[in-house]
Amino acid sequence: MVKARLEKIEQVRVVYRGLTQAARALGCSRAHLSYVLHGQRKPSERLARQLRRMGVEVEG
Repeated sequence: MVKARLEKIEQVRVVYRGLTQAARALGCSRAHLSYVLHGQRKPSERLARQLRRMGVEVEG
């Protein structure tokens, strides 16, 4: 008989609030902005500049 074993896994999750409103103000889709903020896509020069003005540092 196999003995059951429990493991505790903790994750750090980044959650952005107001993403839909920010995406509308920046002129891009909510999905694209989410990908950019999580580092999965590079922002365009225009989007990167607008995000810097908002105080958000992105790679790219």
